[in-house]
Amino acid sequence: MNAYEQAPEEMPYGEHCRGAGRPAKARRRDEAWGGEDVEFGQVADGGGDPLQAIADAGYITDVVCRVKSGKEATVYCCRAHPVTGRELVAAKIYASDIGAHYRTSALYANGRDRMHKPDVRAQRAIRARSRFGRRLVFADWIRQEYANLYVLHRAGADVPEPIHQSGSGIVMDYVGDTMGPAPMLVGARFSLDEAHRLFEEVMRNIRLFLANDVIHGDLSPYNMLLWDGRLVIIDLPQMVDARWNGEALTVLRRDIETVVEFFARFGVRASAAKLALDLWRHYQRAELGCRGTSRSGPGSGRLGCGAPG
Repeated sequence: MNAYEQAPEEMPYGEHCRGAGRPAKARRRDEAWGGEDVEFGQVADGGGDPLQAIADAGYITDVVCRVKSGKEATVYCCRAHPVTGRELVAAKIYASDIGAHYRTSALYANGRDRMHKPDVRAQRAIRARSRFGRRLVFADWIRQEYANLYVLHRAGADVPEPIHQSGSGIVMDYVGDTMGPAPMLVGARFSLDEAHRLFEEVMRNIRLFLANDVIHGDLSPYNMLLWDGRLVIIDLPQMVDARWNGEALTVLRRDIETVVEFFARFGVRASAAKLALDLWRHYQRAELGCRGTSRSGPGSGRLGCGAPG
């Protein structure tokens, strides 16, 4: 069984992009997921091809290859419409069970309703886990990733810039080229100096996330990319809001522990517990600074954030 024929959740990262720069007519089109085309607060009854919807909206002209497939989403490398000012963009198409693991965990569910403030009818539907409620939650996870990307990119975080959100898909910056996506940190080898530099970059981003009231919640070398020496952090729908989640410090500590354990392989030494507590204390005292723009609307530009002190 070759990489294309493998089940989506088994396809190696970037495998279907290797050598994919051949004419579109010579490629077999991936089967597009025909999930529900919904947005939070406005639930649609129909389905459709999310990639076609993005093309109809004027953001992509062709699908180059499938970058990554999993149980919760599929990411495609697409040729961008000239109006975007880019050659390539990534289209992330979400499956209907996105967030199923996180939604069943109190660690992530705690305080999430305060992030999207559903009305009484929506709250009842979500609690009852009705079809309508499940579709509302599905839409919320997509909306949350777009909002997180929007705010954090403008705050100076190393995350892809979001371009457009439509139904079950988000268009964002593509990290890589036509020969393949940027590699994940997992499996990479670094010198001690390079490992220290990247570790500080990751910690800078964790600090900046927290300054904007969110914690990644699933940070690992599997969702950190490296392209031309630049770190890029991906997969943000499950982010925890530090203001309202009573387990936020636990989630923060776990993220940092994963990062510390990974970079320890290359000689970086740090105390995850100390780093987490120091950041949390600064956060509680409103001493982190580096806040981005409001989640409710566009801001005036991208802000910077220094390394953790």
